[in-house]
Amino acid sequence: MRTLSCLFVLLVLATSISAAQTDNQPKPDTSNPKPRMRFRPGMPGMPGFGHDWWRNSELAQQIGLNDQQKEQLSQVFSSHRSNLVQLRASVAGEEEKLHDLLNQDRPQQDQVMAEMTQLQSARNALENEFTMMTLAFRNVLTPDQWKQLQSISHEKMRTHFYKRAPEGSGPASPE
Repeated sequence: MRTLSCLFVLLVLATSISAAQTDNQPKPDTSNPKPRMRFRPGMPGMPGFGHDWWRNSELAQQIGLNDQQKEQLSQVFSSHRSNLVQLRASVAGEEEKLHDLLNQDRPQQDQVMAEMTQLQSARNALENEFTMMTLAFRNVLTPDQWKQLQSISHEKMRTHFYKRAPEGSGPASPE
């Protein structure tokens, strides 16, 4: 059990180092921090609204979507859907392979690290596809609609966070 715990710590450390080495992006401005958002299960930037958020009549009305935009958004999603399904399956498969390697009596470091590389590659491909879809969505929306959508999404996340947070575990009231 101790060996497995040590391997897990090594795995987390290796992942952190690998992520740090491959991160050639400029450092974000931390003077006005924004919450980092995970894109699943809905559209990137729209967690909790589902994959077809533009069909939500209340949301569509709030940001002023017209019928042509709704159709374009549906087309964008349809064009990315099969890739997203395939890439999610790939990530799940790589996660399962890693799980199997880590559950061996004596996991081999070289095999585990090679599988970690495969898993990171699969996750990266999925994130790239989500990013391409998000950019296509943004090309359909006006800049004001996109800003409104992000504002609504952030508020929904903030409300969800405070609703789920146990008493005393976070700020007393949302800002």
